[in-house]
Parts: sequence; C-alpha cells; structure tokens
Amino acid sequence: MWPRGYTITRVITPATSLALVTVDQAKTALGIDPADTSQDAALQSIIDSVSSAINNYCDRVFVRQTYRDQIRSVCTWLDWGEELMTRQWPIPLDNTGVPVLTVTEDGTLVDPSLWEVNVETGALWRFDDASNLSGWTASLTLIDYDAGYDVVPSDVQGAALEWLTGRWFAIGQDPALRSETIPDVIASTWDKPTTSGSSLPATVRDWLAPYRRSFV
Repeated sequence: MWPRGYTITRVITPATSLALVTVDQAKTALGIDPADTSQDAALQSIIDSVSSAINNYCDRVFVRQTYRDQIRSVCTWLDWGEELMTRQWPIPLDNTGVPVLTVTEDGTLVDPSLWEVNVETGALWRFDDASNLSGWTASLTLIDYDAGYDVVPSDVQGAALEWLTGRWFAIGQDPALRSETIPDVIASTWDKPTTSGSSLPATVRDWLAPYRRSFV
C-alpha cells in the first residue's frame, strides 16, 4: 500500500496586487469626491483586508497569478480516468486560444495531446497514446499554469464593495450598539458580543457562494 499522496502549491509569479477593487471604485461606492485623496490610505487598507478575507472565504485567489502544483503519487487518491484538479482556477487562454498550462510527469513534459483541461474549473484529464481516457500514475506530477481573472467578475467586485461600505461607515461606532434613545437624556442597548462588526455580511456571502471552492 503506497502512502497517500499530497499536493504543494507555490506562487511562481505573484500579481502586483490582490485587491479586488480599486480606490476609485471605492470612492464611487462611498460617494467620495475622486479628487479627494486624503482618505486613500485608509480606503486601500480596507480594500486589502476585505480582498484577503474574500479570498480566504472562497479558498481561492481571484487575481491572475502563475502557479506550480507539485503533486506526489496522485494515483493513491484518484481512480482510473478521474480528473486531477488544479489548486487555482480558472485557467486563462493565451493569444492563440491555448490554455496557459503545462504538465510534467517524472521529469518528462507531457504532450498537450495527452491531457485536456476544463479551463473554468481547472479539471485535468489524462489520455493514453490512443486517445483513450487514462489515469494519473506518475510519482511526481508538476502542473505549471496561470490561474485567476485579468478582470475580476463584477459580482465579486460588488460583494467586496458592499462589505467595504459597511466597514467604512462602521468606523468609530460600537459594533455591539443596537439602539439608542434620548428621552431623559439617553438610553442605549447593546447586543451580546458574539459577533464582530467585521463579520461577513449575509448578502456578501450569497454573492460569493458560486465562487467558493467545493473540492479538496
């Protein structure tokens, strides 16, 4: 019985920024004059934290980068003919329409005619020399590829802006304060401190649901 295999993913060429939206987009959403640069640093900080949180929640990176998946003994967890999944997706195409992806098995570059990829999901199938569906049997498989979006989908950007807006207007407020009245001066009511004001809003969670990683 072989020991169960594993995958190590490395970023080979990182993006210059993982931000899902720009400062200008945030200003538009918040009604801030584009010429007002006094709050740019604060906006960028929130953009970066929200973008990171969304990436973590979806268990993926949306901005395009170059990766290497190093996979040991993949045959110990995949059945014959079963697809091998890249750690990130989607896989972009080059200017000739070819997926930006190569496969190397035990030090030998695999001819592109012997594999096929679903660029939307990163699912890879292996074929034999007769073009029959085959299995991933190498001791060491390397997948070098680009993954992510050159332009982040508008609904993902919308989710980021909605979360950012809530955080922006909550700055300086007590997140546990639920209501406040002023008859004989003031009466305040607080929620129990079971959630954080920075928790993922339900509407944002709904928008991101189609993009969450659903496989291991």
